[in-house]
Amino acid sequence: MVDLATRKSDQPVPLSAIAMRQNISLNYLEQLFLKLRKMNMVKAVRGPGGGYFLARNPSEISIGEIFDAVNENIVLTDCIDDNAFCSKTHNCLTQILWLKISESLKKTLFSITLGEVIEETGKFEEFRTDSDLVYDIR
Repeated sequence: MVDLATRKSDQPVPLSAIAMRQNISLNYLEQLFLKLRKMNMVKAVRGPGGGYFLARNPSEISIGEIFDAVNENIVLTDCIDDNAFCSKTHNCLTQILWLKISESLKKTLFSITLGEVIEETGKFEEFRTDSDLVYDIR
């Protein structure tokens, strides 16, 4: 989403271009963008010269919304979402700590917009070329 939002052109951005720039599988990106489109975060243009563009202003899209749209869980340990994951969940001394940290992380991600991330990225543009802009999501 950051890659898409930083493109200054009014033309749709092909997923193949994003895949190349970010070194992400095109198939994986197609799956993500299908989910993002369903949540009205991106719009698609079909055919030659087609691709994607943001459906909303970057300042109106939170990072937390993006995580939710692609069904990414914002938890630090699996036992928070799945008590069956660990046999010690019922008497775990640190589960509440992980729960509170995960809730704090989620709150923070919902408080940061895509626009803010782009703004921060822009501060370093003078040091990079277009091909240098890589945003790791893993």
